[in-house]
Amino acid sequence: MVNTERISISFPKFLLKEIDKIVKKKGYSSRSELIRDAVRKHILESNSLDKEGNIGGIVIIVYNPTKEAMEKMSKLYFEYNEVIKSINQSYLTTSCGKHAKVEIFVVEGNSKTISKFYENIEKINGKIYDNIIIF
Repeated sequence: MVNTERISISFPKFLLKEIDKIVKKKGYSSRSELIRDAVRKHILESNSLDKEGNIGGIVIIVYNPTKEAMEKMSKLYFEYNEVIKSINQSYLTTSCGKHAKVEIFVVEGNSKTISKFYENIEKINGKIYDNIIIF
């Protein structure tokens, strides 16, 4: 690859096992190719928040339901209620056996406000996964 630089990344063993499963299942040539693909997708999704004006979308977060995390989420509901149109909340057990809370928000409104909401979601302690999909 042209202009490629090598870096070192550490992952928990359970996550590496999942990465290896995806590499094999999806036919990636290596872990590196899967990680590059994931980073490219993340960059594309993040850049969609740079749009001006009103947007709509879905925000997803999966996290460990600690008292601290749930209090932070509760504060975010009230702080960003002008863009949150609906919330779906569920509990589940992840593939690595951890208990998690899943919250899905349908959002609509000013792109800068939604972007700030998502930035705060990304900072939740104990977060397992987050994503935003913009329409």
